Amino acid sequence: MTDETIAATEAWFRRRGTPHFIDGYNARSDILTRAMPFLTFVVVLEVSVFNLDWAEWINVLLVAGACVAFGAGWAGLNHLRGHPLRALPERVGAVELGVFLLAPPTLSAVVLADWALLPSVLVLNLLILAIVYVTVSFGLLPILRWAASLLIRDVAGVVGLFARALPLLLLFMTFLFINGEVWNMAGNLEGDSFGLLIGLFVLMTAVFVLFRLPAEIAEIERFSGPARIAELVRGTPVEGIDLAQGMLHLDAPLTRSQMTNAGVVVLFSLTVQVLFVSMLVWGFFLILGILAIDAGLVASWTEGAPRVLAEVSGLRGAVVTAELLQVATFLAAFSGFYFTISVVTSQEYRDEFFEEIVGELRQAFAVRAVYLGVITQRDAEA
Repeated sequence: MTDETIAATEAWFRRRGTPHFIDGYNARSDILTRAMPFLTFVVVLEVSVFNLDWAEWINVLLVAGACVAFGAGWAGLNHLRGHPLRALPERVGAVELGVFLLAPPTLSAVVLADWALLPSVLVLNLLILAIVYVTVSFGLLPILRWAASLLIRDVAGVVGLFARALPLLLLFMTFLFINGEVWNMAGNLEGDSFGLLIGLFVLMTAVFVLFRLPAEIAEIERFSGPARIAELVRGTPVEGIDLAQGMLHLDAPLTRSQMTNAGVVVLFSLTVQVLFVSMLVWGFFLILGILAIDAGLVASWTEGAPRVLAEVSGLRGAVVTAELLQVATFLAAFSGFYFTISVVTSQEYRDEFFEEIVGELRQAFAVRAVYLGVITQRDAEA
């Protein structure tokens, strides 16, 4: 019963995007091993290089030989370790990482007779490895799926909260939208400058949330007692475990990786919601601009010829301009920044919006407290 409960709970942690809550979770045996099928696919793809100066049959033989050599090396390594020939490695070490990082760029350099490719492909593989590590390590895909499902389930609530949280701001931004100076500023910015402006809003929003996360997480992991934990773990693999027999670890401190994992859950979930609100604002101003602002007005406000991207059929003079897209994006970015501050700092908005996001994480902390107690009992009985 104990081993089954532990296995089911660890699978539950992975599905909820909190794999670092698993006891003994580490890169060599848990993270990179789960990414091995994808990394293997990348290796096979990268060794399938062709030299157009060679005959087709030579290229085909070369690719086939590279794939056979890779498969034989994998099988030989498994044989030396006493594993089934086609088994994925139980632990990923220096040998596996070395093959992934060095074999494809070396083969590409040899086949194409261009050794300048080697550092470029090596850097690309390092980047792929880093992205895969972060994605698998912190369960980004499960977090994204959960955040999207939360948004879909409560989209009406998010829209309603937005309508209550930002009415004055929306009125103010509508005034800005019909102000020529805003169009002259946001509409005339070049690509890099405009990207930096939007990036500034994104950066300030992220910094604000990140500085508040430690205090928020510390508050989430506090429980009033076993009764509250029993309430939170309903519907989880640890439901029904007797908590009155010391089966709780309320004083187990979070490790740095667990704290980071919890922060990523909150940050990703909040980001999905804020992006949705920002897209609502962007869509509102895009439609308003198409209906009310023609190319002549854009030209007078931006003091230049508008960059017309499309004409709207059925509406006389209605156009979509690059300036309109930039102004709508600027106002949407500011709205997202303001909305984030509102839902995190205002108690009224927290109760309706932010608490639903952190409620899932609070349940994960409760499950972790029971899970660690189950592990302690198992070890004591061993």
